[in-house]
Amino acid sequence: MRLTLLLSSLLLVACSSGNAITLRTNDTPLNQLSEVNAKLAFTCVHEKIPTPSTETDVMFQYARWLQKSNQIQQDETVDVEIGRLYRIAAENNHYKANVNLQNGAMRGQFKLTGGERLRLSQQLIDAHVASGYYMIAIYLQKGAAGLQQDENMSLRYFRKAADEGNAQAQTYVADKLAPFRIAPDIARQMRRCAAEQGNSDAAVALGFDLKTDKKYQEALEAFQRGVASGDETAASFLGKIFRNPKPDDRMYYMDQKEDLQRAERYKQISKILNRLSYANPKVPEINEIVPLPPAKLPAWDGKLKWVEEREANIPPPKPSEALIEQLAKAMVLDPKTGKPLPGSPVYSKEDSSHTHVPNTGLHVPTVSAHANPHSYPTPFRTPAMRLRFLNNNVGQRTHNPPTPTWTTRCTP
Repeated sequence: MRLTLLLSSLLLVACSSGNAITLRTNDTPLNQLSEVNAKLAFTCVHEKIPTPSTETDVMFQYARWLQKSNQIQQDETVDVEIGRLYRIAAENNHYKANVNLQNGAMRGQFKLTGGERLRLSQQLIDAHVASGYYMIAIYLQKGAAGLQQDENMSLRYFRKAADEGNAQAQTYVADKLAPFRIAPDIARQMRRCAAEQGNSDAAVALGFDLKTDKKYQEALEAFQRGVASGDETAASFLGKIFRNPKPDDRMYYMDQKEDLQRAERYKQISKILNRLSYANPKVPEINEIVPLPPAKLPAWDGKLKWVEEREANIPPPKPSEALIEQLAKAMVLDPKTGKPLPGSPVYSKEDSSHTHVPNTGLHVPTVSAHANPHSYPTPFRTPAMRLRFLNNNVGQRTHNPPTPTWTTRCTP
C-alpha cells in the first residue's frame, strides 16, 4: 500500500514501452503505469556490447592506446586526436568508443555538446547497451547535458541500467538497497552480478557483506575477484587475514590458518596495485599466483602480466588517414575533427546552444559536466582507511533509512 502511494506521487518515470528516453508526469493516471513493476526482484544480466566492424575497431584500439599512454602527461593536443578517433568510431556504431568519448567529456578531456551526449546515449540504448541508461542517470544526477537536475529520475535510470546489465549501475543501486530495512538480499545479488563483470567496488562490498554474515568462504572468493579486478584494498585485506588475527578481531578474522607466505604475496600485489591505481590495473591471473586455500602456492617471479604489458607499451596498428577519411565520409563527418557536417544524419544546429531530450520535446539549456561516472571521489588516503570504513558500514543491518521510491524494476 505504501509503495503504491509512493508510485502515484512520482513526477517522472524512466520506464517506457520501447528504448526511447520518455518522461511521464504526475498527471498520468496510476493505472496507465502498468509497465512499472513495483517488485524489487533482480535478475542478473551482464552487459552485452555488439561486436564492432574491423575498421572502426582499428580506430578504437589506437585511440585507447593513446589515451592510456597520455594518462600522466595529459597532453591536450593528444586528447584532441583521441577525441577525433573516438568520435568517428562512435558515429560508425562502435559502442565502446561511444562510452569512452562520453566518459572523457565528463572529465573535461573531450568536448561534446549536451545534445551530442544525449544523442550518443540514445544510440547506446537503441543498441541495447545498458551504459546508455547509465549515462542518462549521471546527467540527471548532475543536471548536465541539458537535463534539469532530478535525483529521483536519475535513480530510476540507474535502476534501469542495472536491470539491463551495467555493472556500475548495479554497484550504485546495490549501495542504496543494502541497508537492512530496504533490500539487502537484492543488494547482494546486484553486487555479485557486478563483481562477475569485473567491478572491483562491488566485489569488495560483497566480500564485507558476506564476512558480516560469517560466510567466510564466499567472502574470500569475493575479495579474490576484487584483486583480479585490480582493487588494492581487496589485496591488502587478504594479506591481513592470513596473519592469524584473533577471533575477537572484528576487522580481519575469517577463520583462516596462518600463512605468512600467502599474506606476503597479497601484500606485494596490493603495493603494485596502489602504485598504479590511476591506470586501472588488473590481475586476471590471481588464481595462478595466490590460489585460495587449501590450494598450495605455486612458484611466482613477483611479476604481473598487466604491468609487463604496460611497460612494454606496444602500440596497436595506427589507422591510416585513408581509413579515417573513409569512415568520416560514410557519416558525413569532418575527418579533421570527427564532428558532424551539414548533411550528416547526426548533424544538429541546436547542439551548439540548446538540447532536446530524445523523443520528449523537453527543451533546456545545455549544461557542461566534468565528472567521471566510472570514478567516484574518495576520502580514503590509504587502503587501510577504506578497509576500516567498509568493515564498519557495509553489511550494517540495523539503521532505518527512508524507504526508496525509485527502485522498482522496469519491465523490458
